[in-house]
Amino acid sequence: MATPDYWLARCHVMAYSPSARRWEEEADEAVTVAAVLAEDEAQVRALLQQQCHDDGLGLIRLDAIETLLQRCRREGIAHGLVELAHTTSSQHPVAYGEMLPLLPEKVPEPPPAAILPPVNYQETTWQALFAPHQPPLWAVIDGVNCRDAMARLRQAEAQSACLYASTDSATQANAPWLVRLEADSDVRQWLENLPQDQHWGILLQSNATLKQLRSHLRKFTMLWTPANDQAPVYFRFYDPRVALDMSQALEPWKLAAFMAPLETVIVPASPLMVFPPELTLIPEIELDANASEVNGRLVRIALSDDARAANGQGRQFVIGQAEYQHFGALAQSRASQALARSLKERYSQVSEGERMRAVIDATQLGKRYGLASKKQIQTLVICVLEVGTDFAQRHPDAQRILGNAKLAGWRKCQLLEEWLPRGCIRHALLAPYQQAGEHEDNYRPIADEERP
Repeated sequence: MATPDYWLARCHVMAYSPSARRWEEEADEAVTVAAVLAEDEAQVRALLQQQCHDDGLGLIRLDAIETLLQRCRREGIAHGLVELAHTTSSQHPVAYGEMLPLLPEKVPEPPPAAILPPVNYQETTWQALFAPHQPPLWAVIDGVNCRDAMARLRQAEAQSACLYASTDSATQANAPWLVRLEADSDVRQWLENLPQDQHWGILLQSNATLKQLRSHLRKFTMLWTPANDQAPVYFRFYDPRVALDMSQALEPWKLAAFMAPLETVIVPASPLMVFPPELTLIPEIELDANASEVNGRLVRIALSDDARAANGQGRQFVIGQAEYQHFGALAQSRASQALARSLKERYSQVSEGERMRAVIDATQLGKRYGLASKKQIQTLVICVLEVGTDFAQRHPDAQRILGNAKLAGWRKCQLLEEWLPRGCIRHALLAPYQQAGEHEDNYRPIADEERP
């Protein structure tokens, strides 16, 4: 028997009577996203049909059926959908999201002119960037992620400059470096062969001079954010993960201000990125992909003409609260992906989807019981993988640790690590009886922690 999974589906429903409406407006139809605990797509359809019938609703259309993991992999973790899914159970396998009524259509108006999205994403290659009539290509190399950047550039015959004003060699060694790339240069060959999961930097297409580009980019190495109203903080736009997040989180006019002298920004792709839904990657980059599988795959970021026209020159470039939260959500998604990927070697027989689901479940447990650090979430993930998502309910000792409000998060983590070997043994002993069914509970062995 397949293991039930969390599924999502978009539903178009009709109320058979006014009393069956789950919305305030006087409309007979509505749309919603439903969460379903089911074994497969066929069971999703059957459970939704039955639930709608029981609620006095007709299911007009059912589409966009996918697992919660598939949605999270494609669009990042949506905490509202995760929480909705966790309201389901074997007794109540269907949960509706907010019902959005479909109001009667108004008199049709002339269609507006097509509006292009402000940001365009497209996969490209190194060779394409050096094709005829392409703008000059530049790189901004991160000295933190690429330790020999400064030494390499000082030996190369290429236009280059440090983006920091400091002349201290230690500071410059960790600084971002701007360099012009030629098709046949040693620097181009060096960068092209670096592992892309090293996140060594980004590429830029621009007709500006070295001096103009350096002067412009230096404005963005430190920015004001809601995290600190006393001083600006370092903004690592030259880390390709941050650059891709920036293209999704910033208001269009701010992205246009950043890209004012740039034709495009290009990021070397890696599995530890949250790719925007507008981007089509063929084949998709899997979480467990190694460096050789992604090397040479680049993501090109460009702005529409309308977005460039609204670049807001003269306005103060400050990261707003909504943007800061968006950056945080993307960073959290990347951290979850990194954690799931880091456990591949330890759990080689567990699929990346199962590991990702364990991270999602552990994150929810962490919120519930006050465990938030990377180490604490990792410990919860290991507990989920070793003894199951519901280990806190099935194992009284674990529940006593997690539910103790007097314990700090680090102490709960420490106690869980000490408990886990015992928990694994108990889990293995009880597993056959739990699989047989609760009605045989009288015949299972009594674990020490359950003795009076």
